[in-house]
Amino acid sequence: LISAMENIPDTPEGIILESLLEGMAEYYSAELSQKVKRGMIETRQKGHFPGGYLLFGYRVVNKKILINEEEANVVKHAFCEYLNGKTIKEVTEMLNNEGFYHRGKKFDMNIVNRMFRNTKYIGVYTHDGITYSNTYPQIVDKDVFDAVNKKLDANKYGKHNKDIVYLLKGKVLCGYCGHTISSETGTSKSG
Repeated sequence: LISAMENIPDTPEGIILESLLEGMAEYYSAELSQKVKRGMIETRQKGHFPGGYLLFGYRVVNKKILINEEEANVVKHAFCEYLNGKTIKEVTEMLNNEGFYHRGKKFDMNIVNRMFRNTKYIGVYTHDGITYSNTYPQIVDKDVFDAVNKKLDANKYGKHNKDIVYLLKGKVLCGYCGHTISSETGTSKSG
């Protein structure tokens, strides 16, 4: 196609030919994209692994996503510990102290937070606005998942003190960076 475009004469007919070749290339690209998307949707509808990285707690056998029992027990344990009062930092430290690894590395707080937010653990997978319920088997009970996420939402802007209601919690933003401002109290050396 490129060699054909190099030999196109600089005439009115050449302009039409060049437009035709460019249009055909654009059509082919758009059609291929559409076929790939349709194929990925069919893959997900069949409950097959669509590719990419595999979520902690799962394994793939013959294109099907199955539960990795050892990792799934770690996921359940993390959810229960957070629900029972541990912080994300404490859950992360607990997982690392017990010798568990996520893709060969120690857990960090971001990984644990994303784990708690990921609906695939309750068997719900959403991609491009389409929800699939047959791709990922459920590891975490929906009630536990909802309770953990409710607790995460309540602690989103910091919890600081259980006895104090901060009226502006999550409402005051930094004028420089736009992030929420959190409260902090303390006593100096001089009192």
